[in-house]
Amino acid sequence: MPDKLKQEIKHFLEGKYSPKGQEMWNKWYDRTEEVFDMEMVQSDRSKLKKELRQIKKTNKVISLSYKSWAVAASLFFLIGLSVFFHHSGAVVENVQYATKLGERSKITLSDGTQIWLNAGSLLKYPKDFKGDTREVYLTGEAFFDVAKDKKHPFIIHTDKMDTKVLGTSFNVQAYPDQTTQEVSVLTGRVNVKSTVTEENVYVTPGQKVIFKSKNNKLQAFKDIPVNSISLWRKNIIVFEDTPLPEVAATINRNYNVAVEIKNKNLNTLKINGYFKDLSADQVLALVCNIINASYKLDAGVYKIE
Repeated sequence: MPDKLKQEIKHFLEGKYSPKGQEMWNKWYDRTEEVFDMEMVQSDRSKLKKELRQIKKTNKVISLSYKSWAVAASLFFLIGLSVFFHHSGAVVENVQYATKLGERSKITLSDGTQIWLNAGSLLKYPKDFKGDTREVYLTGEAFFDVAKDKKHPFIIHTDKMDTKVLGTSFNVQAYPDQTTQEVSVLTGRVNVKSTVTEENVYVTPGQKVIFKSKNNKLQAFKDIPVNSISLWRKNIIVFEDTPLPEVAATINRNYNVAVEIKNKNLNTLKINGYFKDLSADQVLALVCNIINASYKLDAGVYKIE
């Protein structure tokens, strides 16, 4: 397990703010007995189980010993779906919805919020919202049309940003294989905060903000045509100075096809393009034409060279 992720989990188990740590905990919490039955833990099992029973009894996260949290952390990866998460002492039934490669879907939440989920994305949300806020977790891309509720802010958590609104429509893109994450606003006012630096920006219609992993900075842009927001919902793929590896990943997600860049010298090239209602072959042909490359289909894999 990466050291950074171990630290995130440790922070959460110690009661510190850690969205990623909470996410991993959520995936595992309700099924600890099943995990222990798998005999995956060879030591400290009885001590850890005792501490976990105490947590479940009080519905509070307490500080585990170093060995215990390390063992707990190693088990998070065994569970694929979460059933419950714990927030402010309340037990809330939690739902996870994932779209497959080449698939899109629309979800309506209990408050009336509508969400369009792009291919290869994951959304975690409560079956029913409780408490002072409405919070969901997104990996991938989605367009949100949030039901207005001034007393209960709506917050979308990604691994780099928290996007907070009261009632508006906007697009969030946060794929883990991309070097940027962005929020584009169609209607209303949105607050975007970096979870890395705590920097925050307000975004209004026709504006977008981009988080760049290279320097951990939020950068705001204005005069964005509102009809260009979430074009993926109209089967339009747009690349704006997009590195070729991210282009390949986008083609993979949208068409569920394997794309491999054989000539690594091409990885530094960036693509600008607008592709509407095209097949994977057509998009690849146009991309290769832009970068003066070629591709071939070999054993089910599109290879760019």
